[in-house]
Amino acid sequence: MNKDILKKQYAEVIVDISAFEVDRPFTYKIPEKIKEKISIGSMALVPFSKRQQVGFVIGFTEESDIAELSEIEALLDESPVFNEEMVNLCHFVADYYLSPLSGVLKLVFPPGRTRSVTEFICLNKPLPENQKLASFQKEILDKLESLNGKVLRKDLNLLYNPSSLAFALKKLEEKSFVSKTYEVSKPKIEEKTEQYVKLNQSKKTIREYIEKQFKKSPKKTKILKYLMEENKEISVKQAEGNVGISRAVLNQLSKEGYISFFKKAVKRRIDDQALMSASDNIILNKDQKTAVEKIFKSLNENKSDVFLLEGVTGSGKTEVYLRAIEEVLRLGKTAIVLVPEIILTPQTIERFKSRFGETVAILHSHLTAGQRFDQWMGIRKGEYKVVIGVRSAVFAPLENLGLIVVDEEHESSYKQNRNPRYHAREVAVKRAEFDNAVVVLGSATPSLESKYKAEEKMFNFIGLSKRVENRIIPEIEIVDMREEQKAGNKTIFSNVLQEAIKDCLKKDEKIILFLNRRGYSSFIMCYDCGYVVKCKRCSVSMTYHQQGKLLRCHHCDYIKPAPEVCPNCESRNIGYFGIGTQRVESELKTLFPETNIVRVDRDSVSRKDSHYHKLKRFSENKKSILLGTQMIAKGLDFPEVTLVGIINSDTVLNLPDFRAAEKTFQLVMQVSGRAGRGALPGRVVAQTYSPESYAIESLKNGDYNNFWKQEVAFRKELDYPPFSNLINLLVSGDKENETEEASEAISKFFRESGFLDSGDLIQILGPAPAPLYRIMNRYRWHILLKVRNPDKIKKFIKLNLKSVFSKKLFKNVNLIIDVDPVWVL
Repeated sequence: MNKDILKKQYAEVIVDISAFEVDRPFTYKIPEKIKEKISIGSMALVPFSKRQQVGFVIGFTEESDIAELSEIEALLDESPVFNEEMVNLCHFVADYYLSPLSGVLKLVFPPGRTRSVTEFICLNKPLPENQKLASFQKEILDKLESLNGKVLRKDLNLLYNPSSLAFALKKLEEKSFVSKTYEVSKPKIEEKTEQYVKLNQSKKTIREYIEKQFKKSPKKTKILKYLMEENKEISVKQAEGNVGISRAVLNQLSKEGYISFFKKAVKRRIDDQALMSASDNIILNKDQKTAVEKIFKSLNENKSDVFLLEGVTGSGKTEVYLRAIEEVLRLGKTAIVLVPEIILTPQTIERFKSRFGETVAILHSHLTAGQRFDQWMGIRKGEYKVVIGVRSAVFAPLENLGLIVVDEEHESSYKQNRNPRYHAREVAVKRAEFDNAVVVLGSATPSLESKYKAEEKMFNFIGLSKRVENRIIPEIEIVDMREEQKAGNKTIFSNVLQEAIKDCLKKDEKIILFLNRRGYSSFIMCYDCGYVVKCKRCSVSMTYHQQGKLLRCHHCDYIKPAPEVCPNCESRNIGYFGIGTQRVESELKTLFPETNIVRVDRDSVSRKDSHYHKLKRFSENKKSILLGTQMIAKGLDFPEVTLVGIINSDTVLNLPDFRAAEKTFQLVMQVSGRAGRGALPGRVVAQTYSPESYAIESLKNGDYNNFWKQEVAFRKELDYPPFSNLINLLVSGDKENETEEASEAISKFFRESGFLDSGDLIQILGPAPAPLYRIMNRYRWHILLKVRNPDKIKKFIKLNLKSVFSKKLFKNVNLIIDVDPVWVL
């Protein structure tokens, strides 16, 4: 017998249950009939805790100490959904971010291929008239009979108390009145197939037929000639559309035996949406050449190096990425390019596709599930060598990986805000370590953590200090809006910004205006009683949207009509406070009625391809103003833009979060970088109510290093990252008192652990109500741990915290563990 098959006596299986209590491999016997098919990455149906469950094979063993082992019941997919390399990466993610491995493994699945097992309760026989049962058991049998004898177990759990139901069903099973059955769901996505035709006879036979039928059947001879001369198959759609042959003609030829129909897998089409042609034959400047040479050296020496590429906006970082990828492909390896979802614009995609053509795969959320599946399968089959995508593309199934680029590495969107709460930058560094690949982290405003690692020589630093073609970096003009108000200007726009807009429009130049707040007004307030309209499910004010005259909660999407009178005192003296993009758009149309104004925010680009069409409109029209939120802050390259105006630089600055100054500086610097990217010089006007803040002060000269020095000193003094690790424990529940009690219990658990005395824990902040205290009718408390020894603390949490945070004590309370949080709101 094959040695490899002998090793496959037992399989190590992770059961698809997202709970730490079962977060370990379980050993199962492998039936002889599947030994040749099963492999690491196989999805299997296994018995588990008196029911069937989906499991994922992560390894094999020849021996087991357990005497009686259950057997795998079936394989659910013919081919494995991941390989051993991905198992190792998933182990890292699960351990580092304290997430159950079953949930992490799903990150590496093909889109739409997850499976689930559904439990049904079936009625075996009705209750005989002379047999007595407990009233509750009889009620269940009556319910099953009324529902045609078969019902989902989860539906019964909604009708009855789950624990009482479980006991009753056990008794009914023992008496054979009911039984449990399980059904495995089908994959949501399958390969798309189309019907094709091909020749079914020799060319000699076909020629003879054509000679006989040339005049009698011109359509038949036409398609046969096409198939013979082109020596290929053709889809039925192409035969009908391109060649002009009807289905009836094809059917007749098939009956006669000259052609045959067959199904062929095809890819779902992804429309290309180029806004402008990409530049070729770019000559690198001195800084770019140095950057490329350093990266090439590591690539050719097969080193797992990490480079921080810090380059001012417009310095040509993307061209460095492209040259590095060219070298990777020359070496016969593959590359991943990660970009934040917000900047995965048609411009970005086109730049890579124009250089690398059909070897580029795209992975992002705007594709349909079917399109993502096709791209993923193409990557796994080796059809693509370069993957460009968002956060999840770090798990793309590329073989022989040579390079991972993380563009705008400071972006918070690289951190997933649901379980597993991984950060793509950290996963990229670890994956590259496993694969001996190079990582390039690019940014004009690096995260404090990455900059610190470069300063400490943990990362290799590369600087691009000048724009390409020696273009001038625009200075940022800071306008104190408090002084504007004192001078009598109560409008959205300072006099400086208004004059700058007028000047640009006279010259037929383009303008970008940025405000990181959508809607019309931030909130509605009654002048008489001070009442503010708040969301009924969240502890936040509702934003007024002029279109439809609606109030919308931007946290839970609750909507209601805007009131005409105060809901509290019925006064009509109500006002609209704060500004959003809709209001700015309205004011711009009044001030500049002849100007093409394009608004880009989540409300205006909800339809498919609307983002592309809006940017295209801005690109093709002179005298255009592009107004938007952070969706326009990065990744756009319009040479005609000479003015960038920041309506309010303070939207993030005053948030109760230790990263607020960093996020403010990064955001304003990034949007400022959209100005002056062509031959014409640029200008930036930033409006603020906090000009004395060092984040705003540092913007004047675009001085990242000045900001870095002040911010890192603040972080060091208060033991915030990069001088510690953070773990945020977010407790939420629908009962206010119970949620507070649970958070107190968790805080007490850590304070009594001894880790503060040993120095493994630096500080425990909280428990305290979260700044966003109630979201979706759930109260929120958090405990923030400043950690010196993260491995030790995480191990302690995994082993012990669940015993304290017991569902018996806190039935309606959830706990979220967020390792290295990017926001603590």
